[in-house]
Amino acid sequence: MKASVKQFLREIRKNASRRPGVVATRAMGRRRLFHAYDAGDDTFIFEKGVWRNLDEHASVIMAMKRDLRAAARRGHVMVVTTGNHSVGALPLLQGQFWDLCRLDVKKRGEVMMHGVLCANVVNGKLEISQRDVPFARLATIDEWLTGALRFANSDVVMVERNEQTLEHFRRRGQEWRVKPLAWTEREMSVALAASRKRISTTLSYYHGTRGVHFLSYSEFHRLSELAKTDFQQFVGCLHELVSVFEGHDCSFLRENKYHGHHEVELFGLRRGVAMERLVPGLEMLMQGIVTHRLSADEARARIAETDAIYKSLLTRPELADETSKAFIETLYMYITGEIYSVMGEGATPAFDDRRTALPGATFKNGMCVRDPLCDARSELLLTNLRALASRDENVEYANVYELRTNDAEADLPIGEGSTREVVYKTNRRPLVTSLVEKRLARPGRGYGSYVIARAQAFKSLGVELPDYRLLRRWGRGRQNLRYDYFIRTRCEGEPLVDIPANYFQLAGEFGGADAGEDPQVVLALAFLMGDAAAQNLAMKKYDPATKTPLYGVGKEIYRFGYDIKAGRLMPQGVSYCSVRGSLGWPDLSRTDRNLDAIGAFYLAVFAKTLADFAEKHPVCTIAELGERFSAGFEFRLRAMEWAFTVRRDDFEDFNPELKPRYGFLPKWHFALWALERHVRRMEGLRDRLQGFIEHSDSVEVAVPPDDVRVMEDANAANVLSALSDIEIHFIGENDA
Repeated sequence: MKASVKQFLREIRKNASRRPGVVATRAMGRRRLFHAYDAGDDTFIFEKGVWRNLDEHASVIMAMKRDLRAAARRGHVMVVTTGNHSVGALPLLQGQFWDLCRLDVKKRGEVMMHGVLCANVVNGKLEISQRDVPFARLATIDEWLTGALRFANSDVVMVERNEQTLEHFRRRGQEWRVKPLAWTEREMSVALAASRKRISTTLSYYHGTRGVHFLSYSEFHRLSELAKTDFQQFVGCLHELVSVFEGHDCSFLRENKYHGHHEVELFGLRRGVAMERLVPGLEMLMQGIVTHRLSADEARARIAETDAIYKSLLTRPELADETSKAFIETLYMYITGEIYSVMGEGATPAFDDRRTALPGATFKNGMCVRDPLCDARSELLLTNLRALASRDENVEYANVYELRTNDAEADLPIGEGSTREVVYKTNRRPLVTSLVEKRLARPGRGYGSYVIARAQAFKSLGVELPDYRLLRRWGRGRQNLRYDYFIRTRCEGEPLVDIPANYFQLAGEFGGADAGEDPQVVLALAFLMGDAAAQNLAMKKYDPATKTPLYGVGKEIYRFGYDIKAGRLMPQGVSYCSVRGSLGWPDLSRTDRNLDAIGAFYLAVFAKTLADFAEKHPVCTIAELGERFSAGFEFRLRAMEWAFTVRRDDFEDFNPELKPRYGFLPKWHFALWALERHVRRMEGLRDRLQGFIEHSDSVEVAVPPDDVRVMEDANAANVLSALSDIEIHFIGENDA
């Protein structure tokens, strides 16, 4: 483990002034000794030998002295102990730890809830659980830890993702210090394994961010098996669950902890079921063993019976298997507290949009203070960010995130993904701005320029693309400057599959969304789908790996806004967040046969995507959607063709002088030629599209040829015009 907390304890013991005497307490059935040290106005209390058990999620409580004693004006108290937090909190609040606390009995509960901050040592770091402690207390103690006590920012982690805490650390460029949510099964499994903790026996619990210890059915079953192999150890574990320890009013299974959950919660049961069906039986079992009214064999029979009842009461049978997906996802929601934020919205956990904050920098008066853990890639991104600012414009804060946009990146370590995002705020902008940064798919010289040239060319033609910029980075040794990454503005809106369901809903009689979907929203989206299809066709998007035009795969971003005529949010526009696959159609021959092949390929995919949309939104017929789709398709195609016509010379003369291996000029001129021919064939395209839509169930998408042929082009370079046709190697890519 890292030595951060352990090293801190050693420094306190070595350099601080030790208070005279030792305090002895009894908690969870055993005697404990505590030593105290003073460092300035602060006092640190350590359970004897705790530094040898830090790896077992040692408990830490922190409080301000003024909350414990009216006469105190400055200073903090930290208690580090084994067991749960009550082992240190109860004697502290009861005044047993020297003269640190003088509270009326009636005020102790209030201070425990709102004045004492709980944490655990996990992998050498302090993981802080805010619970019901006011944010001001959390912020003050965090400043104390990272300031006066000199903990590294990375060694103090907030485990609860409430909005006030997130906003505070966002404004400091430190959202990465708030523990991110997992979104893959592997990451959730790792998080569950890290939450495993014992209290005082061999029973193992899953320790949640709110302090609740969840006991799984499989661990409870192990307890029933333990009764057969080691009866005395079984009795000790049962004692931990149902006995009342000194300083407590009830057992851990009955002690309220958070939102109706108890200190120890039997996991997988509906609320109240354990208290009604299982806990009383366990208490009677313990009583029978202590009073010798039950023999060991009778006790074994009772616990086996309780084990069977517990299993039968699980909300889902899969929760009995700790390796099942249902168990992992459900328990993860509970230990992270996400169950409380999605209560009443189903059982799907919020996985933070697959976005993970990375160490970056804090901006102070326009100056960038980089965190030691900020890597070179994030530093480069932040450096370019400052270069984009205007004169007298200062960055107030910025946070860097890693975006894992597909399952292929799910198992990559954090920091090694291909896509990042920086969200920043300046003193000249009222709203935050977002830039997406992505690693170029190819390291070859000139490839970045090929990406930018395509983006700017089609953007000028009328395709709704974001602004692209290349980032410069020095190569190793004496290598020349090379392009490794690009950034683009983030498109406003959502991919089709991620549009919130309530955006489609009609308002019911009492204002709720209970009247079904609004057909006008569905029809408006169909129009924009046609608009996006025209942009896709004009760019000649094609991915040779999947042999698809990359339409309907989440690269079209639909924007909603308030429509004054409709009196509600309506679809207002669509843009493309990626140039991936543009100029990718493999056959560049200027023939009617090739145009027919293009129509057959693209229109079939468009029709299938629209049919899937119609199936999900049956409020409109496929014929109605097809009509609106065709209208949007024709609108955008004619608009782009008009833009080309009025500036024909500019578009045809455009020559970014890229490396010949990318074949930009012949591909670009073919795309312009095809755009003009598509519009001339508009009636036929529209009829063909309608035919595909009407027979979408039986349409087969034709696969284009693999070879690339470039017909004679009067506007191409002389070497091209001298040949009847040449072969160009297709550049496969995944640039955005």
